[in-house]
Amino acid sequence: MAEVVRPGEALSAAEQEYWQGVVQVWLRDPAVWYRPHAKQADFHAAGAWAVERLFLAGNRVGKTLAGAVEVAFHLTGRYPPWWQGHRFDHPVQAWAASVTRESTRDILQAVYLGGLGGNHGQSGVLRPDWVLATRLKNSMAGAVDTVQVRHVSGGVSALAFKSFDQGRVRFQGTARGVIHLDEEPPLDVWEECVLRTVTTGGRLLLTMTPLQGMTNLVQKFVADEATNQARGLAVVRAGWADAPHLPRGELRRLRATLAPHELAAREHGEPVLGVGRVFPLDEREVAVPRFVIPPDWRRCFGVDFGWTNPTAAVWLAEDPVSKIAYVTEVYAASGKTPAEHAAVWRQKGDWIPGVCDPAGQAVSQRDGQSLVGLYGAAGLWLQPADNSVEAGLMQLLTRMQEGRLKVFDDLGAWWGEFRGYHRDARGHVVKRGDHLLDATRYAVVSGLALARAGPTKAWERAPARPNDWRIA
Repeated sequence: MAEVVRPGEALSAAEQEYWQGVVQVWLRDPAVWYRPHAKQADFHAAGAWAVERLFLAGNRVGKTLAGAVEVAFHLTGRYPPWWQGHRFDHPVQAWAASVTRESTRDILQAVYLGGLGGNHGQSGVLRPDWVLATRLKNSMAGAVDTVQVRHVSGGVSALAFKSFDQGRVRFQGTARGVIHLDEEPPLDVWEECVLRTVTTGGRLLLTMTPLQGMTNLVQKFVADEATNQARGLAVVRAGWADAPHLPRGELRRLRATLAPHELAAREHGEPVLGVGRVFPLDEREVAVPRFVIPPDWRRCFGVDFGWTNPTAAVWLAEDPVSKIAYVTEVYAASGKTPAEHAAVWRQKGDWIPGVCDPAGQAVSQRDGQSLVGLYGAAGLWLQPADNSVEAGLMQLLTRMQEGRLKVFDDLGAWWGEFRGYHRDARGHVVKRGDHLLDATRYAVVSGLALARAGPTKAWERAPARPNDWRIA
């Protein structure tokens, strides 16, 4: 019979050693030590409905760890109390893959297995006592091929490590419950992984920093985020500001050493295209914190029309002393009528003059009405803007360089377009994902000439006709 330790009695050396061991094993459980930051938690929660997920994040934000911890939960069936994502109630077959065999072994495998993968005593997200068997690859020293993992149901899950450089054919074959791809795969590998999860109701996780820019795969997730949930897609963006574990001093050092175009991807997780950018600026030169706009500042807004592509609007406010223009608000929505858009815009101030894509003056052959006319019928008069693309872009770039155009730093959709706006190999602007930037161009080039301060009397409201903006 075991000896009973009474309150106040000291533990023996053997008992202390035993309980220290128990605590150490317990602390290796990611359900205990993993505390996700807000963006990691959003990524996990989206798994409740999204079958394909993209964690688009900067370096060192914790994207790889988030993907690996989630897969560990699925492999073991050990979910923490705070878990809101998808759950499997049975053992699963999983893959984890990265760009090359070396990166899979040295980075991804180490996160999952730590010392089991030959990494000098480090601990991974799979606790050693959960691992039933490990098979090594014959082709590379220290590289793990497959791992068998104990599931809480009493069954056995399996995790296999792969790499994109093996080609699409190595991703064909059996169905998988969970697949974790770390960094961007070739599109054919992604498509093969989608097929592997279709019959299982599985989950496909992609954790990456978008150093290749706005690729077809990234475009799939970000082109029309309004319809993502209906398509079973989810994208979560995270940057250095979202990762409280990163030392501020280290971030200052990194910002000083990275090129501006590379910094946008590595800090914010936004797709950029390096030297092909239309606005090759460090965004810190343009971004400013939000502040309350004084009532005597002049206002205007610009509109870029769309239907399947979003209709976009951007509001400007100009400091009457410094003549600095600020982008203060943005709007983008698809599949809505002019009356629906106008109802939202008028709430921001129906006295604010607006300019638009001149194509909106064209009369429809079907009903004899123009877009501008439809907005007028909804009580919102718009004037056509100058649509000289290159001249307008140069005006925006010059203003940014001279400090005469600033943008509130919380306008995420605007900054997403800014970071991805680029030219092709021939120097032509790629007209894709640029609706808010087009609206900004219209507002700066043509809207500021019409801008006015807010009315001071009730009768000094919006005009009855274009070119009739009354001054308060």
